[in-house]
Amino acid sequence: MEITNYKSYNGNPNLKRSGVQVNWTPEMVKEYARCAADPIYFAENYVKIINVNDGLINFKPYLYQRKMIKSMHEQRNTIIATARQAGKCFCINTPIRIRNKKTGQILETTIGEFYEMQSMRQTIQSKT
Repeated sequence: MEITNYKSYNGNPNLKRSGVQVNWTPEMVKEYARCAADPIYFAENYVKIINVNDGLINFKPYLYQRKMIKSMHEQRNTIIATARQAGKCFCINTPIRIRNKKTGQILETTIGEFYEMQSMRQTIQSKT
């Protein structure tokens, strides 16, 4: 196996291998300090996620994610009991997107409205 770029990880020039020296500028040091002091700033500016519709985008944390990040940053010990991809919500007006598997139509609503739609659907189905 030939390594084409000995400074990158798995051939990705955006990922440095361990031990690669970086010449820090004063601006880079300032930005590093800002990111260390404010993890939400770091997440919004440097963390990327893959969105089904838009591809690679900046991470924009929801309010509950901001609260978790803040808690973890400020408290040495933080316990968060949550399921993976469970649709964590703090209130009924948390925005969600749902997609019709048959038509592909996407609906933007709130978790409260979605709950009401599902409740009405179950009520109608139980009466028929």
